[in-house]
Amino acid sequence: MGSPRATFAVLTAGSASFALHQSLVTPVLPTIQTEFHTSQNTVTWVLTANLLSAAIFTPLAGRVGDAAGKHRALVAVLLALAAGSALAAVAPNIGVLLAARAVQGAAGAVFPLSYGIIRDEFPPARVASGVGAISAVIAAGGGLGLVLAGPVVDVLGYAWLFWFPAIFGAGTAVAAFLVVDVVAARPFIAMRMMRSPVVWTTNLVALLFGAGQFAVFAFLPQFVQTSPDAGYGFGSTVTQAGLLLLPMLAAMFVSGLVSGRVERVFGSRAQLVAGVSVAAVAAALAVPGRRGAGCSSRGASATELVPDRKG
Repeated sequence: MGSPRATFAVLTAGSASFALHQSLVTPVLPTIQTEFHTSQNTVTWVLTANLLSAAIFTPLAGRVGDAAGKHRALVAVLLALAAGSALAAVAPNIGVLLAARAVQGAAGAVFPLSYGIIRDEFPPARVASGVGAISAVIAAGGGLGLVLAGPVVDVLGYAWLFWFPAIFGAGTAVAAFLVVDVVAARPFIAMRMMRSPVVWTTNLVALLFGAGQFAVFAFLPQFVQTSPDAGYGFGSTVTQAGLLLLPMLAAMFVSGLVSGRVERVFGSRAQLVAGVSVAAVAAALAVPGRRGAGCSSRGASATELVPDRKG
């Protein structure tokens, strides 16, 4: 059994690897669309296939964790991330890329597995802070990917958007195999718990919030990169589109760090209501950004908010 510090380091690296693989792709969907000569509807499946796979494999990986140990399940999903990323990097067509993204999606189970390992390994007083720290790492990894996507494509090519997660995922899988040695003592998923109002309402809120969040990740970069000649959009670069999402990821990072302390003071329900309310207000403020082909006087374009390459 690894030390708590070593275990946490592995869980942090695994969570960051998965977050990085998601966010690196988001700002460059138009680039991928051009590279594979496909439609906008089809290229959106680069994100959708990944999310659907994560939704399917997360409970399955939990069951595997019950039977074979969470550490083995963690190694397996990280290897899936590495293999799927390598396949995506060499994909000759959009069909192979979508299949590779589905394989990558199996690594979505890294989050519940990490939370379960923290629950089993850490002292009760440190569980909330440990989960909050992992949540912050997810946000940080997402923010890093959004910022790096443009420079990576410009300097190395879009294939390296997948080679980096492949390398990180494989390295973390090896570290998990060597360091983490946890065997579950109780079921990871008890389906009868879903009958509890506390459980199903929390999951419903998470579903609705996640749908809105990933809609922003999927469509906002495409929107701001579209030429104004189309009647909407700002003609931003990939880098500018990624930087436009950075404040949201920074807020997620900070809130993840403090969530454990806030929960102890105000309770989880108040924290959930406050977080969703802030997100709803922010989304409402973002709506009046464009009117027809011109910018609304109430908002600034992405190219005004983010400096160009000349400074």
